[in-house]
Amino acid sequence: MLMNEKHENFLRQLGKLYRRLRIEHQLRQRDVAARLGVSVDTVRAVERGSGSVAIETWLDLAELLGAGRPWEQLLQVPVDPFAEYDRKQQEEAWLEKARVRR
Repeated sequence: MLMNEKHENFLRQLGKLYRRLRIEHQLRQRDVAARLGVSVDTVRAVERGSGSVAIETWLDLAELLGAGRPWEQLLQVPVDPFAEYDRKQQEEAWLEKARVRR
């Protein structure tokens, strides 16, 4: 399956995060590979953000590094307060119209 630029960028960011956490835990790539039961090349591929690595490996590595769900913070989209205000105003106007119709 081909990935678009957005997906590639996301995996690169996640790979960098995993690398940083591995270094903070003072683990070598071969230590991580041994604990996960994968090759050192697989660990390197994760840290590069390769899309060819099985999702189970990404999840197992997150657990090993105590990362929890690091992808959640990467996926958070900042909320535009003005757009949120406009959305709420439109919702209230719609609800008011619905009340009047009854």
